[in-house]
Amino acid sequence: MKNREAVLRLGQDIELKIETVNHDGEGVGRYKGMAVFVPFTVPGEEVVVTVTGLKKNYAVGRVVETTLTAPEGSRVNPQCPVFSVCGGSKLQHIDYRMQLELKRKLVEDSLKRIGRINDAAVHPVIGMDQPWGYRNKAVYQVNRVEGKVELGFFAESTHTHVPTTDCLLLDGQIRDIAPLIEGMLNKYQVPPYDWETGRGLLRHVVIRKGSDNSKIMIVFVTSAGKFTEQFTMAREIRAKVPQAASIVRNINTAPTRQIFGRESQLLAGQMWITEQLGGLIFTVSPTSFFQVNSRQAEILYEKAVEFAALTGRETVLDVYCGTGTAALFLAQRAGRVIGFEVSQEAVADAGANAKANRVTNVEFVAGKAEERLPKLLHQGMAPDVIVVDPPRQGVEKRALQAIADMAPQRIVYISCDPATLARDLNFLSFRGYRTVEVQPVDMFPQTAHVECVVRIQRKN
Repeated sequence: MKNREAVLRLGQDIELKIETVNHDGEGVGRYKGMAVFVPFTVPGEEVVVTVTGLKKNYAVGRVVETTLTAPEGSRVNPQCPVFSVCGGSKLQHIDYRMQLELKRKLVEDSLKRIGRINDAAVHPVIGMDQPWGYRNKAVYQVNRVEGKVELGFFAESTHTHVPTTDCLLLDGQIRDIAPLIEGMLNKYQVPPYDWETGRGLLRHVVIRKGSDNSKIMIVFVTSAGKFTEQFTMAREIRAKVPQAASIVRNINTAPTRQIFGRESQLLAGQMWITEQLGGLIFTVSPTSFFQVNSRQAEILYEKAVEFAALTGRETVLDVYCGTGTAALFLAQRAGRVIGFEVSQEAVADAGANAKANRVTNVEFVAGKAEERLPKLLHQGMAPDVIVVDPPRQGVEKRALQAIADMAPQRIVYISCDPATLARDLNFLSFRGYRTVEVQPVDMFPQTAHVECVVRIQRKN
């Protein structure tokens, strides 16, 4: 920190040229070699910045003056009225075409800087024709303000409540229904949960939209307290919202901020809705994971199948398979697919999805990848292709070593984090594998997030 303080000090004003954006969507400039992150800036701008934070490897600043504006057409007016405080869509002020190129550069830079991978082709990001209204799921936070229940989201990097039901990334039906739900919560005087005292009832409201005739699922995530008029309220909601096919109460007693608990209770309708991707039907239960951008998810999985280069005879392992989405896409071209997932509930959903789609050459196994894969290796499992779609922290090292030791001809890596992707690709590069090409897909327009599908080939 002493070296950093010698270069910069808190409150100091400095001049910067914004060169790119980081993984949080903040503009990045350099001052005497030190990276300075500045929110709400655009590459190409020159700004005067007040230093507001000093960290070990970077500084944080706030714009006080723009001395050179961004190239024409690159800065646009944010459409969301709470853009500057919500933090959910931090690239709204940047033209969408520029967003796509910035995301490609993020991926390419991560591969080179973290993964030491310089020869892989990083293709242009596959974007959307309409990069708004794409989210099929909303998780609303709940707060009480002056005796009134308000739905909203958290401010950037905090648990500060930002009251709004009108997120422009959400599907229009969800945006229309949310104010009605907010009104019903006030009518029935449902008490919000107090995170400091542990008292109260309602923790979250989750609204999902399925592609099955636009059916809606509404989940009230609560503590274990009494909800005396829950069925009455659910019936009234269904009367006012005919497309509300599923109204559920999920009970979560954990002290953490995790969304769902294990117990779900049906209040009205049925316990699931359905989604369709690539001609396949998927059952989505209240706590199931499903991609929030169905249109781009179909592109993502089709690209994974393309990179797997299947002929119909291969044995494929799908690691971190979730509810079986990728596995069912792969099974249409493979000889046999085995999916692994830590969640018993997800494995049950995956099996039901396979049955509903009459896919018989796939099986799903519950367990941790880092435990299951070494056992399969010891038993002599030798898959032709392995597909991995890990959480943001990437593939656990023991699992990644087992994958390399199984020596499949091809690995397809689906990633939601370029940094951990680059780390894992570097690991595989020292164990006989070459990263051939990377296809980024913009699953989350207006945000700094980007998904990638990577084709990895065994050397020789």
